[in-house]
Amino acid sequence: MEQAIIDFTRKHDIDTQYHFVTNYNMATINDYVQLKGFKITDIKERTCASQDVIEAAKLYKAASCQGNKKARNFLMNLQEQVNILNNPFDDNTIRRVINNSGLDYKSIMTDKESQCVSQGLKRDQQLSMEMHIQKAPTAVIFDCEDDEKPGMMINNFGESTSQEDITNNINILLERELPQDVASNVSTSGTVISLDRFRK
Repeated sequence: MEQAIIDFTRKHDIDTQYHFVTNYNMATINDYVQLKGFKITDIKERTCASQDVIEAAKLYKAASCQGNKKARNFLMNLQEQVNILNNPFDDNTIRRVINNSGLDYKSIMTDKESQCVSQGLKRDQQLSMEMHIQKAPTAVIFDCEDDEKPGMMINNFGESTSQEDITNNINILLERELPQDVASNVSTSGTVISLDRFRK
């Protein structure tokens, strides 16, 4: 989903800023358990999935201490390794992803247990609740040149998990909304969100 939006903005020469927000709750963990092919009633797999999701969020927040661009690369590399290549979410995979993202492994492992990372995760959870975000992934897109324009929330990327289908769905949604009248209100596949409370 991230790569599809990045490709779209490059194709249409749209100046963008990306802010990734960690989000984990009962619904996102259920989705992840099902994505991995397990039943949501399987307590052992559910517990394992919950721990993995929280650990991944901590790792991403720790990576962001070394720069947002590297952290985004880390996140996409981690998703590729675990969700596409089906590598186990273990120390070997984490170490590989950290190294491939140009990050320092030792610092990430130290920072992920820090108070700063813990506070960052709490802020992300609060922001997700205030924006009524229940699904992962969810994209919220704002026009930063127009404070009055509501944002567009995309949380339905179609039934397929193939990159091509997700990219096509995102392109259809964005091309329908963005190129028309830039000043017009943006419709959503979910909720219209006011920008003023979520700018920073």
